[in-house]
Amino acid sequence: MNNKLKIILVFSFISVVWAVQDNPSPISAKQQKAIEKEILKVHVEMVKAAENSDAEGLFSHVLDECKGVIVQDGRIMMTRQESLDATKQGLNGLKDLSYKFNRKNITVISPTTALWVADGTTSATVIESGLEINVSFAESIVFVKKDGQWKILHAHRSVPNPPLI
Repeated sequence: MNNKLKIILVFSFISVVWAVQDNPSPISAKQQKAIEKEILKVHVEMVKAAENSDAEGLFSHVLDECKGVIVQDGRIMMTRQESLDATKQGLNGLKDLSYKFNRKNITVISPTTALWVADGTTSATVIESGLEINVSFAESIVFVKKDGQWKILHAHRSVPNPPLI
């Protein structure tokens, strides 16, 4: 066998091994259901914290080292602290906050990564004016498992634009 052919075969073998290592075996249905259950549990805890105006409790589920952690209505909050401060400010002016979800979907990407996509309605009363609000929203959240716990790597939330007349 000539040297060029040997080199090609070696590189082909290395490429196949690399591809197999980068694409782990598929997740079993049982593993997928277990991950979905864990994500749902974390999300319920997050919603309860938000409804109780507990920004710190809500952000206990957000990774510390995130950059660009939250995108909301076209505004990127680049750090966890900036996101936490904005959330505290928003929660501070509301009472009787509640969330109703219309659709929830979890896509398990790997044993340590999952995508949450949902839509629904947020209801609350503005403390200062007494104005009752009901706002539709859509959200996506990338969860990663770190140190045995599911944490938010990135979240995006938006409300529909009002129709142009």
